[in-house]
Amino acid sequence: MNTENITDYAMPLIKIERMAKEIHDLCLERRYGQAREITVHLGVENRILQATLAILEEKEKAFANPQEVQAQ
Repeated sequence: MNTENITDYAMPLIKIERMAKEIHDLCLERRYGQAREITVHLGVENRILQATLAILEEKEKAFANPQEVQAQ
C-alpha cells in the first residue's frame, strides 16, 4: 500500500491535545509566559488540522460524487 497519498488528521490532532494539556499544566503552575509561547505552536497545528480536514472533505465529496468533481 502506497502511504505517500494518505491524508491523516490524527497527528495534528494528537499534537494539539498534547499542547493543550501542556498549556493547562503550565497555567496551573502560573507559568503563563511559557503557556503563551506554546499557543503559537498550537495555532500552527490548528491550521494544519484545518487544511487536512478540508482535503479530507474534498476527497469524500469526490468519492461520493465522482461525476460532479470531474465537471468542475
